[in-house]
Amino acid sequence: MATKNTTIGRILINQTLPSAYHITETVTNKSLQTKLIELAKNDPHRYVEAIGHLKRVGDALATDMGITVGLDDIEPDYKKRDAVLEPALVRVKQTKDVAKRRQIIAETQEKLLQVAGEHPGQMTHMVRGGARGKLPQLLRTVASPVATTNEQNEVVPWLISKSYAEGLKPADNWATIGEARRGHVAAAISVSAPGEISKILVNNMSDQLITVPDCGTHNGIILSTSDPHILDRYEAKTNMLITPQVANELRRKQSTVLVRSPMTCEASHGVCQRCYGLNTKGQLHSVGTNVGMISAHAITEPLTQMSLNARHNTRTVVSEKAILSGLEGFKQLTEIPQSFFNKAILASRDGEITSVKKAPQGGHYVHMGEDEHYIPPNLSPMVKAGVTVHAGDVLSTGIPKPDEVLHHKGLDAGRNYIVQQLQGIYQGQGLDIDRRHLELVAKTDLNYVKLTDPNSDKHGYIRGDIVDFNRFRADIAAQATHTPLAKAVGKTLGNNALHYAIGAPITKDMIAELKEHGFEKVPTVDHVPTYEPIMKPLSRTPLLHPDWMARLAHRNLKNVILDAAAFGESAEIHGTHPVLPFAWGEEFGRGPQGRY
Repeated sequence: MATKNTTIGRILINQTLPSAYHITETVTNKSLQTKLIELAKNDPHRYVEAIGHLKRVGDALATDMGITVGLDDIEPDYKKRDAVLEPALVRVKQTKDVAKRRQIIAETQEKLLQVAGEHPGQMTHMVRGGARGKLPQLLRTVASPVATTNEQNEVVPWLISKSYAEGLKPADNWATIGEARRGHVAAAISVSAPGEISKILVNNMSDQLITVPDCGTHNGIILSTSDPHILDRYEAKTNMLITPQVANELRRKQSTVLVRSPMTCEASHGVCQRCYGLNTKGQLHSVGTNVGMISAHAITEPLTQMSLNARHNTRTVVSEKAILSGLEGFKQLTEIPQSFFNKAILASRDGEITSVKKAPQGGHYVHMGEDEHYIPPNLSPMVKAGVTVHAGDVLSTGIPKPDEVLHHKGLDAGRNYIVQQLQGIYQGQGLDIDRRHLELVAKTDLNYVKLTDPNSDKHGYIRGDIVDFNRFRADIAAQATHTPLAKAVGKTLGNNALHYAIGAPITKDMIAELKEHGFEKVPTVDHVPTYEPIMKPLSRTPLLHPDWMARLAHRNLKNVILDAAAFGESAEIHGTHPVLPFAWGEEFGRGPQGRY
């Protein structure tokens, strides 16, 4: 129902939707999409009617009205703009310290983003509604770019004081040359780079099928009940489907919920229906559905637009606050280059920080007893003397390197970190991609472990073997006994539980957390062979696949064939990987539990 604060656009849209799905807040692409998805799941027939009516309304408005952008729409609001810029210019000129200059520039840009968002005119309405353009692009036109970066992606310590509508001063234009060059390069490779990533993801995820109705796990991941990504999943302990109504009830009772996830699925091959959850039609994926392919394409489709957006990326911030963003951020996170941009320093072990001192060459030294961590000048310490930290905790500003997080924190923490960072990259582009797609990527990317225990042969392995983690986990879990929580302290974890990986020593803190999330017993074993998780660049992960013919679908074909011959490897031509039956001319998907 219309209110005194409504708009014509909201009235027209709400007339096309059932009353239960009316939009009461500002209408944006995201808010409309959310309502339409909810309607499609709950009432597909009404959805078809509503989407058709909505299209006709849109076509009529586009024909009858249109949008005209005039000079008034790009004229800077000098009063508001200069009230922010002029004091900042004075501060920058008075400051010789590069880091402080960058901090002033970043703060000024944040303030001007708010000014740009309040600018009167049609362009601002389009940006607010999500119809076209982004706020940082509008900022450049109606206020000022404020900040720019050089060829090394470092913030130039120069505050740009004019907008593109006014025209840049020669010095401002000179400062932006590095960013302009990178933008042209990004546009030139805007198709080839996402295409390459798409092929790599498909090669990693092509054997991730729905293979069984239910793997039987009661484990999962912890999400906030306010997170919309809990919808269409199953609660881990009760296997209750989380609908919008159930989600509302959960929010009233608790702040978090344990939900099933592709990352914690215990199916011997692929993923089970319950751990993946419902599809966009509100139904379970049928057994045999290649959700890996679906996720790979859902993830890579927006990457082309991210690459194109790189030339318009104005959200430049000082290095200490830098985040992974766009196509370059995606590649950095998944390819883990040695020269990892803005890499944070992590604690090498558990212990107490004994001192934090400035280094003569710049930067800081953080000491933990005799252990010394060096923080370079472009980063700042985030800890003080006397603080207790754990291995893998962040000691400085910057971005933690994924393989280092994996090394210190373990497999589940590494997977969660990958998902969180990827989700941040997409959300930074205004995309709220289904979290389950990212969880499936994290599972396939971090799917192998290396056995380091000299006594691995007692469990059927050889020290140095690189094996599929789920296979290794299942072999150990088959020997586990379920021990009441009160009697489990000091024992060894015999299967994954929450974010604790198999083989972890069971502590009182672990027991308390398990109890909080509904566990009454915990699987325990006498011994788990020591292992270390492996993270390779995503472009090399398919070469870890245990099936040599599956590896032939990727790269390094000569070495794959030579290694397969040298080690007497075999191929499962009836398995879940699509390449094998095509290459051998056999039927596809006959697994140990029947046909997929």
